[in-house]
Amino acid sequence: MKTIMLFVGKEFLINAALCDYIEREAKKCIGPISSKMHLFEKDKDLFLHISNAWQEYEKVLIVTLDRTYATVSKIVATIFEDTLRAKEDMLVPSKAQKIEHGSFLVADDDKELNVIRLKPSQKAPAILLSSQQESSFSYIFDIQKKEIEERIAPLAKSYEVDYILTRETEGLYKLYAFNKKFGDLAIFIQNAKLLLPNNLIVTNNIFEYLIERLSALHKRITFAESCTGGLLASMLTKVPGSSNIFDGSLITYANEIKNAWLGVKKETLQAFGAVSAETVEEMLAGALRVSQADYAIAISGIAGPGGATETKPVGTVVIGCKSQENEIVRTIYFQGDRNYIQYQAAMYGIKLLFEVAREELF
Repeated sequence: MKTIMLFVGKEFLINAALCDYIEREAKKCIGPISSKMHLFEKDKDLFLHISNAWQEYEKVLIVTLDRTYATVSKIVATIFEDTLRAKEDMLVPSKAQKIEHGSFLVADDDKELNVIRLKPSQKAPAILLSSQQESSFSYIFDIQKKEIEERIAPLAKSYEVDYILTRETEGLYKLYAFNKKFGDLAIFIQNAKLLLPNNLIVTNNIFEYLIERLSALHKRITFAESCTGGLLASMLTKVPGSSNIFDGSLITYANEIKNAWLGVKKETLQAFGAVSAETVEEMLAGALRVSQADYAIAISGIAGPGGATETKPVGTVVIGCKSQENEIVRTIYFQGDRNYIQYQAAMYGIKLLFEVAREELF
């Protein structure tokens, strides 16, 4: 089932945080978004764009601002050969089936169109679109894409399920599975888990899963980050309940701070450099010592665009994970721009945690 989000208003072009916020809210209700489009309120083809979206997609979410709402509501009324009426302090088409403050929905057969009036720095109006077909997310560890396809594809065919597979980072894939018309998603997921018991985790968000599992085990985690600049800590603390497993972490960007805060020896930094297995090993030990956590993840690398050497090109990242019993440190070479390298490095840290704590997390 295809869904499109239309952002109407120039302000959305320069307020990425606002757009990301409403997209997260939408995904909670309707799952992945098939397409997004930014439109200007004075675009001479605005009516055509909205009309085409209604013709092509099953679900249309139009996000407006105070100054663009009136124009959009008139266009929607015209598309449905309808008139506007006052309701909930706004003008809405008389055919609107659902109306809540700042949001209305019009439906026809199996298609729905939802217009919301969004205000920066305020809570978003309700998303009134109904949920899409049954779907599920999973994460698959330490299996290459070809092997995943070989195992998952026959199951998907048997239970009339479709899926999308994407690589998050080295050794970690994300699977989105959803029912076809007569599919049985629950049995598909159950059999996929039986097929890959030590590789597949069923969860919409890997950090939510970590919080749930480590909370149940009464265990805690900490990070020592350099080139990722606190990204890993940010990703974890975006999820409610993170305080159950996380007291804090250290962003040790400069060598002096690695030494002063984590106890990384000056001799180690001078002999091997900040981007080395030796330094990351000492970062891990220091993080566990300072925090007294059960697990630590440490990351040090060259995210770019500068900082490369002949032996350590941009994208070189050393990542480690340590518990009281186990420790893994690896050097990985990521590609992409600075932000994408940082993301892949952070997610690889999570991947290593699942290796170190395999018995507890799978």
